[in-house]
Amino acid sequence: MKKTSLYIILIIAVFTASWYFLIKDYDYKVTFKTTHAPGTVYSTLIGWNNWEPNSTQAVTTISKKPFSEIEQNLKVSDSIINIKWSIHKESDSITKVTALLKDTEHSFIQKLKVPFTKTDFVKRSINTVSKIRKGLKIHEEEYKVSSVTKEVFPAQNCAYITLSGKLNEKAKLMMTHTIDVMNYIRNNELQLTGHPFLEVTNWNQKEDIMTFDFCFPIAKQDSYPKSEMVKIKTSDKKEAIKTMFNGNYRISDRAWFSLIDYAKNKNIAINELPIEVFLNDPHSGGNELEWEAEVFMPIKK
Repeated sequence: MKKTSLYIILIIAVFTASWYFLIKDYDYKVTFKTTHAPGTVYSTLIGWNNWEPNSTQAVTTISKKPFSEIEQNLKVSDSIINIKWSIHKESDSITKVTALLKDTEHSFIQKLKVPFTKTDFVKRSINTVSKIRKGLKIHEEEYKVSSVTKEVFPAQNCAYITLSGKLNEKAKLMMTHTIDVMNYIRNNELQLTGHPFLEVTNWNQKEDIMTFDFCFPIAKQDSYPKSEMVKIKTSDKKEAIKTMFNGNYRISDRAWFSLIDYAKNKNIAINELPIEVFLNDPHSGGNELEWEAEVFMPIKK
């Protein structure tokens, strides 16, 4: 009986050691929770290098699955830490973030040491994830997203310009090209009838590239002066889920991620082609948390 028990213990020990040293593909695990939507966490991690000077671009993204998984390599001094991020909704208001970290050059040694001592690798791992968590905590104070409602985005006649770029370039593109549309409107004495809005026509989430129409509502008339850059259209009426965003329009995509998350939780089929209506002029300055935008996510017909 004792021999049988000993054999069982030995087999369990062998299997455990085999899993730990040969199968387990990370050396240390860190988790934390946040109130941000998964897409906001994902976007923050993808933009990690944006926090650093150009001379210290230390992070390389190896693979990604919007908005739930990212694999990255982080260069720290002479070593490289591989990080596999997992981002999942734990409840309606909480997102759980898991980081699996691996010392790419000394993984076996780390596996030997980690259970018994707090190595430099472990300290760097904790410090790295802690910086991300603290950054996300600070970010919570930089914007607000209201509760979600179902509404209709009305059809609107508008002068517009089509723009393309990375998601984090959206605000810069609009600021650069506002003058192009406004000059067309002023020079041709057209009447503005509403707030400017952005209508996304294509969003490649994997490559983080979008194409959108930057629109200025104008009064209808029989014909309009021709322009190589500025076009005229009537946007379609759309049923949508809607939220109000407060904050710098540079990060208004946080409302997009909240709407995507809401639709997923409520089993609402949506077209992930958001519309933003800008109710304030950023050139006027002021408290950014008082800037407002209506954000719509169209419901599939």
